[in-house]
Amino acid sequence: MFTVYVAIRAQLQPQLVTAVKQIPHAVFIGSSVHLRQALEECAVEHPDVLLVDDHLLVEDIQLVDQITSISYPIVFFASSLDTEAISRALIIHAQDFLDMDNWTVELSATLSRAAVSIQRDPTKEGRVFVVFSSKGGVGKTTLSVNLAIALAKKYRQPVAILDLDVQFGDAAFLVGDTPEMTLYDVIKETTTVNEATISHALKEVTEQVYLLAAPNNPEEAEDITADHVVQILRWLRKRHAFVVVDTTPGYTDINLAAFDFSDAILTICTPDVMTLRTVVQALQVFYNGFHYTKEKIRIVLNRSGSKTGVETSDITRVLQTPISFQLPSDGSYPVEAANEGKPLLLKFPESVLSRSIQYMANELIQEIEGQNQTEKNKGQSKHPFISKIISKFHK
Repeated sequence: MFTVYVAIRAQLQPQLVTAVKQIPHAVFIGSSVHLRQALEECAVEHPDVLLVDDHLLVEDIQLVDQITSISYPIVFFASSLDTEAISRALIIHAQDFLDMDNWTVELSATLSRAAVSIQRDPTKEGRVFVVFSSKGGVGKTTLSVNLAIALAKKYRQPVAILDLDVQFGDAAFLVGDTPEMTLYDVIKETTTVNEATISHALKEVTEQVYLLAAPNNPEEAEDITADHVVQILRWLRKRHAFVVVDTTPGYTDINLAAFDFSDAILTICTPDVMTLRTVVQALQVFYNGFHYTKEKIRIVLNRSGSKTGVETSDITRVLQTPISFQLPSDGSYPVEAANEGKPLLLKFPESVLSRSIQYMANELIQEIEGQNQTEKNKGQSKHPFISKIISKFHK
């Protein structure tokens, strides 16, 4: 996964920003139609890739020295037939070149190629799973905590839980913890999150599983911003094989930041009409409002098999989206485990719900291992910037 900032002329901004948001593993973090403003914002955001429109550079040519000193990769947006633009790309040490006459075809590959130079080995890159429901009481936190434990057990690497139910989060309660430090302590009175503070606030709740708890007081939630969330997720992703994010129902700014940053949004549905209706609305927001790919949204049917009169086939038909995972009801076990402050997987590891969550973790890991191999194969066939330009002239 990599972050992208876009500095582009006004008439192309809406279309290009939308296209960037649709690229798998790319996280859009900002855009400007003025190069000076873009560089000022990037000095704070530190994107993994900066896309720069030659048109903006010509307007602010005095910024050449400043842009040349940038440490992260630059993708230069201009016509491949414009020799002066190519010269400017070389002057600012652009990592790659995006032909404005063919950008809709080349955008994803060009940004991904530029990001390779700053990314770690993809087999070691942490993945972010957001657990979401637009309705409360569907088992969201239970899944978040136990999925994290299952991932750590299977992958034998550190896994983080981030509780973004910032007003009423109870992930700490489910693991029997009363945290000394919470998310609020990490972000209070600062816009730039201190990495040492994050590390200190993380509490190991079981072997290889670490929790950053939600604030203890609901009023503290007001101070947490989307930018705080992005900074924290960046840090967690670098140091953990997986990050599982428990969210609050709804489309708050901090939820949207987590959605954009995530590799997958595990959207929970239960077999009842009220929840099904809210999930239909959520899918419309994800696909039509946020323009997420269908691969990013994974439907998790919780309490599968419950005798509610709503069958699995009905749910699939109404959602028009396949169900990725089914989690059965498990009697009193989840409540009993929660009352004792113990995760279900540790209290009742052989229960049907525990086994289903372990199966879910195994499936997610297998998918990721397959994607990592594909990314490695793609990385072996990248073309240098100069060779790419020369090849266009020889066609």
